[in-house]
Amino acid sequence: MAIRFFTRLLLVLSMLGALSACTLLPVSPYDSTTDKSITRLHKQTAEFFVGAVRANECAYEHHVDFYQRARVSLSVLVVRAKAVAHNQTTVKQLDLLVKSFDNLAGLHRLGCFNAEQVDGLWSAFDMSFSAILRLELAKK
Repeated sequence: MAIRFFTRLLLVLSMLGALSACTLLPVSPYDSTTDKSITRLHKQTAEFFVGAVRANECAYEHHVDFYQRARVSLSVLVVRAKAVAHNQTTVKQLDLLVKSFDNLAGLHRLGCFNAEQVDGLWSAFDMSFSAILRLELAKK
């Protein structure tokens, strides 16, 4: 009888230990506006990278509009993400993307990008956009 009690107690304690190790974090619901906005910004960024190495149009001054539109889009996305409860991961990802755009603009001010630089930068931005979209779509 005592062995049965201790066996059950051990089983219950093991289950409680296992459950306490699996903490669920609340996540915000899917937001189609964020999905569409980040997809639109991704497309604009891809178009920028395609045109970034074109002759006579590679200088930063030729792309100021792109950087301004990107900053406005990101600002709207960050404010929206911060307004939603349990959305800290998306906010962090968007903050990193803002820093990436700031760094890109800083690099661009130093001079034109060559094809190899564009490939590396484009890959990095694709990964950032993919991570944000993957999270948003997982919320569905």
